[in-house]
Amino acid sequence: MRILLGIVVACLWIGAARAETDTLRLGIQPGLTYLPFAVIQYEGLIEKAAAAAGVPNLKVTYNRFSGGPAMNDGLMSDNIDIAATGIPSYLTLWAKARGKLTMRGLTSYGYIPIALVTRNPDVKTVADFTDKDRIALPGVKTSVQAIFLAMAAEKAFGPGQSGRLDAITVTRSHPDGMAAILSNSEINSHFTIPPYLNLELKRPDIHMVTTSQEIVGSPVSNGVVYLTERFHQANPKVVGAVYEAIKQAIALINANPRHAAEMYLKISEERTPVAEIEAMITAPGSVYDIAPHGFVAMAKFLHRTGMIGAEPKDWKELFLPYVHGENGS
Repeated sequence: MRILLGIVVACLWIGAARAETDTLRLGIQPGLTYLPFAVIQYEGLIEKAAAAAGVPNLKVTYNRFSGGPAMNDGLMSDNIDIAATGIPSYLTLWAKARGKLTMRGLTSYGYIPIALVTRNPDVKTVADFTDKDRIALPGVKTSVQAIFLAMAAEKAFGPGQSGRLDAITVTRSHPDGMAAILSNSEINSHFTIPPYLNLELKRPDIHMVTTSQEIVGSPVSNGVVYLTERFHQANPKVVGAVYEAIKQAIALINANPRHAAEMYLKISEERTPVAEIEAMITAPGSVYDIAPHGFVAMAKFLHRTGMIGAEPKDWKELFLPYVHGENGS
């Protein structure tokens, strides 16, 4: 009897040890680049996919951050489980944590226009900025907008000049950056994303200076969903459910952008007319897909300029196998 009881207890212990998490903490940011996550949250797609995979009653929380560095801190301090933010923040953590706490990408979620705008009528190109200007972006030196600006500075001023404009950048979330440039504060420029970009360009005194695609010469993913290898190994069903949910959300966005726009507005509580959000989703240059774009180009620039201490051999080295069959770069 004691032997049988011991076997039962052992089985229960093993089952408990193998049980996956019942709470998933996601880190995201505001803006239309995160549209798939608004759809996921509104429709409960992660919870549904997890239940189908054998993890019922999963509780998903959405933690909103102003930028990638804070999200990385959340991952490293175990305050969030999965992050979704710009490529530079991921590559910085990937390179820094190599051999200690392996970071892996799960998927990307598309690319839409990212642009630098200004109120200064004298600024026609990146080379026209002076010490009197102030450029808002989500993270000085670390956000994807900051890296695009560094790339643009190198093209404008020459090798070794990638940090030429760092001193005039200030950290602001996209909503706060928009509020600053529209309020005629000392912040007269903003490197941002839709819908904030579109709303700012409605003002006749604000014009576009350059775009991410002009700077890089090819599309670059809005961001990447990433996590620790340790979390993936402990929770393969939950991680798989996140991947399935992102695929389902992207399929819904592409099939019914109007409904996706409605869901975005309900989750974000923004007051932009739904027709305008739908137009942004379907505008030329807006693509929602899971393929990673521009990772190698971004990593090479960051490594060459000393911002990260390692670079991947190819983009697949950065990702779990889920997206290895995609046409990434």
